Amino acid sequence: MFTGIIQAIGHIASREARGGDARLVIDAGALDLADVALGDSIAVAGVCLTVIAHEGARWSADVSVETLRLTTLGTLAVGDAVNLEKALR
Repeated sequence: MFTGIIQAIGHIASREARGGDARLVIDAGALDLADVALGDSIAVAGVCLTVIAHEGARWSADVSVETLRLTTLGTLAVGDAVNLEKALR
């Protein structure tokens, strides 16, 4: 569950095409990732994504072609700023 309250502004660090899908690496900016585990959810520009890897201040998520097509994530490029929010516990 998310509150809709932005916790930090991050940036797209990389975007790798995987067929029609994409893997996004997100620089979390000021978002504290100390309590984030694999499988946790983080909202990126209002879209819930699942953490598949994280190291330091960066984390990765796979995004399906359908999600890319139906949300603003499909238009994001490296360097773009995104709103971030961790899910409630």
